Amino acid sequence: MTFFSFFKRKPKPEVIPTDSVKAIVDGILFEEGIFLKWGSDIEAGKLYIKKEYRADRTIYHWGERAILNGLKLYFKTICWNHKQQGDGKSFESIEFLSEDNDAEEKFHKIKKHVIEFFGLPKQEEDVRQGDIALEWRVKTIRISLNLFHKERKKVHLEIGWWL
Repeated sequence: MTFFSFFKRKPKPEVIPTDSVKAIVDGILFEEGIFLKWGSDIEAGKLYIKKEYRADRTIYHWGERAILNGLKLYFKTICWNHKQQGDGKSFESIEFLSEDNDAEEKFHKIKKHVIEFFGLPKQEEDVRQGDIALEWRVKTIRISLNLFHKERKKVHLEIGWWL
């Protein structure tokens, strides 16, 4: 211990938030008590249930988790290799994708749930080709919800940094 070490600040213990809606600005709180801070290293805690390598990306599967006071979906994070160089993968977004027959029903369920906490979307529906694109912004976080009508209906929810 040196003389000047007395003046060093002690690191503060990380406090895990208890309200997943308020925590969205800092990260994602899975209601099982796991908190993923935006920008943190995904590999550090190895909290994912499965990791999948593709030629241009790494996909981290979080499994079926509840967020935002009860919205239970199967989440994953995609880290594109051209965007994130090196060994560490930064946690920048989380997403849900479904191409099931009930995609439209899931879309409306998610939409209703998100509106309950964040109000009406800032960006409204785009009905040109029957697709719907909704977007909410909470400080530096973007929540986007889309329903696509291609060959099959597809619903996509993404929550992440908006820079």
